[in-house]
Amino acid sequence: MLSIQDLEAGYEDSMVIRSINMNVEENQVICVMGRNGVGKTTLLKTIIGLIQPKNGKIQYKSGDITKDRPSQRARNGSGYVPQGREIFPKLTVLENLQLGLEAGNVKTINEQVYEYFPILKDFAKRNGGDLSGGQQQQLAIARALVSNPSFLLLDEPTEGIQPNIVEEIQAVIMDIKQSSQTSMILVEQNLDFVKNVADHLYVIDHGSIVYSSPIANVEDEEVYRYLTV
Repeated sequence: MLSIQDLEAGYEDSMVIRSINMNVEENQVICVMGRNGVGKTTLLKTIIGLIQPKNGKIQYKSGDITKDRPSQRARNGSGYVPQGREIFPKLTVLENLQLGLEAGNVKTINEQVYEYFPILKDFAKRNGGDLSGGQQQQLAIARALVSNPSFLLLDEPTEGIQPNIVEEIQAVIMDIKQSSQTSMILVEQNLDFVKNVADHLYVIDHGSIVYSSPIANVEDEEVYRYLTV
């Protein structure tokens, strides 16, 4: 599904991620953990095309997408939920979802998103900025899902979210995993959440992968060694 080979990327003359190698199979959930500032968000932005890599290759569905624009990657089945949600506060919930359709070149909203997050249908005419933080996160995830992506990137979807909505997000990820062929890369700080949803865990430190394990074999102490400040 997705293959990352010797990926290096950063900002101007600063290299943030170095020699990243990663494979994601169809219908697999990969989680990426690490301290703040070690390159997790840079990795996702490079995969989705917001940052052009300085070296390395990204292959998706057997095609080289290393130089593709974000819009091309979206039309090819990639969805992205950025850290901090980044919904459009002055647009209604419905208008935010319709922008997701534009990104994926899809005509109608997948009704499944309303089954996942019923509150969004109730608040369709409400401005995104008037929603709570948890509801905005639901909207951000739904906006990525409306176009039925085959590959989904989620950057810390549980950050600052109340526990009941974290449980809803976990249930959505698990349902997508069980009912579709969608693959996911999830950046997360909550190891318990990761162990509930993931198939494989990578830990990044100083821009490089320092720990890799199938989720069933994860050693908590080893992971926390790279998470504590």
